[in-house]
Amino acid sequence: MTTLLDWLRAQTDDADLGSVIVSMAASGVEIASVLRQAAIKGQIGVVGAVNVQGEAQKALDVISNDIVLNQLGQNPAVGILISEEMDEAVEMANQGRFIVATDPLDGSSNLDVNVTVGTIFSVLGVAGGLLQPGRAQLAAGYIAYGPAINLVLRISGDVAVFTLDDADQWVLTQAKASVPDSTAEYAINTARDRFWDAATTGYVRENVAGETGPAGKRYNMRWVGSMVADVHRILMRGGIFLYPLDSETRAKGGRLRLLYEANPMAWLIEGAGGRATTGRESLLEVVPTGIHQRIPVILGSSEEVKRVEAWYARG
Repeated sequence: MTTLLDWLRAQTDDADLGSVIVSMAASGVEIASVLRQAAIKGQIGVVGAVNVQGEAQKALDVISNDIVLNQLGQNPAVGILISEEMDEAVEMANQGRFIVATDPLDGSSNLDVNVTVGTIFSVLGVAGGLLQPGRAQLAAGYIAYGPAINLVLRISGDVAVFTLDDADQWVLTQAKASVPDSTAEYAINTARDRFWDAATTGYVRENVAGETGPAGKRYNMRWVGSMVADVHRILMRGGIFLYPLDSETRAKGGRLRLLYEANPMAWLIEGAGGRATTGRESLLEVVPTGIHQRIPVILGSSEEVKRVEAWYARG
């Protein structure tokens, strides 16, 4: 049996970096425990506040953020925390070497129907400043709170999957996640098709056409509405995830956040052999302009992503 600590010792000589990952993993254990009891304790629902994104905060958003803040605050290696739930970056008392950017509870709008939610995180070096491109990430991962609790993690090599056991220990259950090059599954919110651009519309119409269309095969559409759940499915069996720029999100630059949603997921997908883009450029090459910057996100099986990029290249 290989534990998270065993894996970290084999993956990096930087004990401080390993400790940051351990702190995020510990946050996940604590959040998982809270989620199990949330309905019983009446913690499903909004708290009457909105975050910097203008989104109604759920009680569990706030609780999860506090858990991450507390765990990282105890780690002398962490210098700065960027969170979806906080307006500004927080300088930690220890002034450590690393920045952690996180969405503490992705998909929280699904909590009242008991759908998989997650914690997404990215680790950067403090020396590079707050606004570093995704390619500068030192590690990234997410924790999926589903029927099993999974930690999906990459430092610089393979993407590893861990499962939380009954003793709250992370056990390696997949040493090398791999996204197949081709797929017959796509994930997009089709209720937004009236807002789509020509590239998105063209790509989806080809898929809907099935065996007689340009793609020459039958597709299935899957959409959970929780990024962690949708991306986890793609990492496990292939597919493509699309949250493109459209006429309704154009003024904001997109829907998903670059630093703590798009970049960590792109880091994982590319590490597993997939591809991640805005449609016009690699997600990991985008230089951020703000800590809560939004971005269009298209990622998954490389052949499908290239098809979307080809549509954008047509103008």
